[in-house]
Amino acid sequence: MHDAATISFHLLRPLWLVALIPLAAAVVLLRWRHSVRAQWGGVIAPHLLDHLIVQPGGGRSINPLYLVATAMTLGIIALSGPTWRRELPPFVEDKAPLMIALAVGSSMSESDVAPSRLERAKQKIGDLLAARAGARTGLIAYAGTAHLVMPLTDDRAVIAPFLAALTPGLMPSDGRNVAGAVALAAQSLATEPVAGTILLVADELGAADAAAIRQAAGRNNVVMLAMNAGSASVPLGSDAVRVSIDGSDILRLERRIDTRFQSAEGDAFGTRWQDEGFWLLPPLALLSLLWFRRGTTVAWVVALLIVAHPEPSRAEHTSRFVSLWLTPDQQGRLAFDRGDYRAAANLFADPMWRGISAYRAYDFIVAAQEFAKVETPEGTFALGNAQAQNHAFEKAIKAYDDLLKVQPGNLAAKTNRAIVQAALDAKEAMRRKQEQNDGAPPDQKADEMRVDPKQKGGKTIKVTPQDVTTAGAAEAWMRQVQTSPADFLKLKFAIQAAAPAQAGASP
Repeated sequence: MHDAATISFHLLRPLWLVALIPLAAAVVLLRWRHSVRAQWGGVIAPHLLDHLIVQPGGGRSINPLYLVATAMTLGIIALSGPTWRRELPPFVEDKAPLMIALAVGSSMSESDVAPSRLERAKQKIGDLLAARAGARTGLIAYAGTAHLVMPLTDDRAVIAPFLAALTPGLMPSDGRNVAGAVALAAQSLATEPVAGTILLVADELGAADAAAIRQAAGRNNVVMLAMNAGSASVPLGSDAVRVSIDGSDILRLERRIDTRFQSAEGDAFGTRWQDEGFWLLPPLALLSLLWFRRGTTVAWVVALLIVAHPEPSRAEHTSRFVSLWLTPDQQGRLAFDRGDYRAAANLFADPMWRGISAYRAYDFIVAAQEFAKVETPEGTFALGNAQAQNHAFEKAIKAYDDLLKVQPGNLAAKTNRAIVQAALDAKEAMRRKQEQNDGAPPDQKADEMRVDPKQKGGKTIKVTPQDVTTAGAAEAWMRQVQTSPADFLKLKFAIQAAAPAQAGASP
């Protein structure tokens, strides 16, 4: 598995360096031709030539030969495509799915970390949710048993009230069931296309060791925020970050989560090296400034440009001027990078990037038309995504099938095809149900309604957690709970502890 943070410098187009050979030969030849000794060495005796050569004055000047040679060298190196980092494909998400397993046992009430380990943990989780705005995050609470508080969601406002309500008194039993919490988190991440991250927010691991925890996590990465004092040992070794009084611990966690996730995405979807040759453009621009000197022809070039475009409108003049220096794809990439996807779709000449820009601009019809022109696996995958967004599910499935014929092991195509197939099945089921309802007789109201005067109301039945040990009864009861988050979680955890087979309970 490669690491997205690993620096590996190389050239994407190394054959461009061959152009340095004729450049060096031209510089040597021109240098020789401008040498006085080379021109007169065969005519004047060497012992006389030394006295006849007039040395230049003390003033310094820049030799245009060296200026041109330096500029061309930088340009050739830029064209060779220097790179040292990877970039993900445009359709891959850049935020890692994260399941947070928070210890809510009695030991988290210790105050060696002010105001207490648990309260500080809640604050740190809130800071992490704010730093990962828009990323999907889930929450698990565990002590003697592990329970799913909130599945993966990108709305941190939904998690906040339940996070604030967690206390040791809500848990059915005390303890440190770390393995159960990690296994439950891995179960929640099992449907993700690529591996996610499980964050343990705890003071200790209890009886579980690091090997057992990583085995329970499966393919997912495990990191830990250690909620204990500075003198205590840190479990999980290098995969643990100790809580700090500032935000440095959150920055380290976020960087580690995103780095591991990008590595996993690279393995699943593939990555490409990012061309860094554009960094050589500023020194090239600085060298070009040296041509604006007395006696150069730059002024004539500017005059010709003005004559060639007499009094155009400001927008037209800008467009024509930019077109003199940038290709359509370069102009499109500038618009794409600043987030103007609709303009980028009109500027790009490459159909793949035109489709990507239209896709980002939510113009999925144009995106599908452009992707259909790209006869590569990437283009076919993007076509399937665009057709799925258009709700053209049959065409999307066909595109995924065409890709799977070429790349049978493409996990992203398999996952997206399953999602689209489920959406198509649901659409067909709704259509059949609508047809059945259209043929059914209309509902008729009762001709008369009477009330029994002897009826004094229904019976009052008191329900306890032990009375709802079946999955169906528990689910029906939970749907009608209207109470505070703390009471809701306490009852939910009690039901799950009484019925371990119910979904969401720890193994």
